Amino acid sequence: MSVQVVRVSRFDGRLGGESLCFDLTDSEAIAAHWAEAVAAKPRMYDGRVLLCDGLSIEDGRLSARYAETGFSTFLWWRAKNFPERGVRNVFGAAAVVSSDGAVLLGRMAQHTANAGRIYFPAGTPDLGDVSGDVVDLEGSIARELAEETGLAAPLVTPTDERICVLAGHLVACVRRFDSPLDARELAERVEAHIRAEREPELDGVILVRSASELTEASPDYVHAAVERLLSR
Repeated sequence: MSVQVVRVSRFDGRLGGESLCFDLTDSEAIAAHWAEAVAAKPRMYDGRVLLCDGLSIEDGRLSARYAETGFSTFLWWRAKNFPERGVRNVFGAAAVVSSDGAVLLGRMAQHTANAGRIYFPAGTPDLGDVSGDVVDLEGSIARELAEETGLAAPLVTPTDERICVLAGHLVACVRRFDSPLDARELAERVEAHIRAEREPELDGVILVRSASELTEASPDYVHAAVERLLSR
């Protein structure tokens, strides 16, 4: 797969008024797949998520237009290996870098749809990220970081470093956060948060100092983002 990394200065999102075409045309297949998925992982929830049906990157600015759909639709689309439907998963991700130069990644818990996968604190935007017609991608990044790891100011500080990683159907909007904690301290903080949660999204913490330390458990966009973030 071809992966492109683009440095940007802004992430902008807007919510459109139209539904996704395959919510209607593939509704029976989506419902059947969801029934199987929930039987295997009963704690999954069919919440509303946002998929991008219009994307541009111009003059250092990413602009994404979103449509609302069900998580069940997204999961079906993924299970079908992302057939062309005119949409992309444009999502926010937080790249936390420790004081001694390690990048924080989390391993998804077994009850989640991405069990065992290792990537940044991240998530597809949902209706909680919408105000009026604005999709707050920056807010989504900070929310996912806090929910998954418990990290917020002053333990992490957002920087002006933002990159978009385009990898087929995925477009990761990655913002760098710097932490005054070293890798060991950062891991201990996040592990304590995981232990305190009744149903944590993560079941492990991984800190890497180069892309060469990553495995196939991490998606292609993570490999590309880590290499770019640590290249300096």
